[in-house]
Amino acid sequence: MKISPRDYSICNRMEDVAQHAVAEILEEDNSGCRCSMCREDMRSFLLNQLPPMYVPILPGEVRQPLVVDDLDPATVSKVVVESHRAVDLVRANPRHEHERAPMENCTVKMVLGAVGEVLTREGLELGREALSRLMAETLNELPPCYTTSNKGDAYARTAELDSGSLAKIYSAIYGALKRLQMIPDHH
Repeated sequence: MKISPRDYSICNRMEDVAQHAVAEILEEDNSGCRCSMCREDMRSFLLNQLPPMYVPILPGEVRQPLVVDDLDPATVSKVVVESHRAVDLVRANPRHEHERAPMENCTVKMVLGAVGEVLTREGLELGREALSRLMAETLNELPPCYTTSNKGDAYARTAELDSGSLAKIYSAIYGALKRLQMIPDHH
């Protein structure tokens, strides 16, 4: 079964946090480049250092953006430290002339293919809401791999070739299916 991004709806709430954290640092210190490309690179780097917080987007649900103050103290500390690192790193190494792609989490691409295989193997057909829950639950168990370059497909392909990486993805999918009670525990 092939699954596409049109079949589910999720968001990583940490993207709100990253946007807010980077904006605050740039507001305090206006040295270096503040263009949209550099900001996106800063957010991408920061998101790769933070635990993901994917949630399904369900019909009729309204969510306020997540901000740093909404997080637990340990995560707040990590956001502060890593956002300063992200801003400093990108300011020292801006990429204005390189080919760019919209920011994306390459882990999503890897999970999509594996979820399709697992659902086929298990004979499961999930509706949009159930698939959204499964994708969010699975992605929260895996490290993010945000990129703003066209290397995203190469990252995904490299991970596909790494049996350890695939094992983690399949384990995360089956764990999510069990937690969401979509398959029995004895599986």
